[in-house]
Amino acid sequence: MANLEEFEADFGGEEYEPDIIELDGEQFEVIDAMEHEGVNYVALIPYSENDEESDEDEGTEFIVLREVEENGEYYLATIDDDETADEIGELFLSHFDKLFSEYGEED
Repeated sequence: MANLEEFEADFGGEEYEPDIIELDGEQFEVIDAMEHEGVNYVALIPYSENDEESDEDEGTEFIVLREVEENGEYYLATIDDDETADEIGELFLSHFDKLFSEYGEED
């Protein structure tokens, strides 16, 4: 199993700093981002500074939003097409599985 030193070495030994954004008065942590067919997407989870609260809710679902450019300004928007939303959600899940399996394998 990968240990903390290996994980930190992969990320330059820096302490993790979450990327937090505010939407409609609530804070969310960006857990991943990807480009698919020319569109940028982000995966978000509700953010809590309290680690205990986060640990209790291990089944937290993530939210996927797309980046939209309008008049030279960028913002995040929902994915209106259910088929596209499902496809992007599955791509994120596949990426998460790959990431976690890399750090969960025994050496």
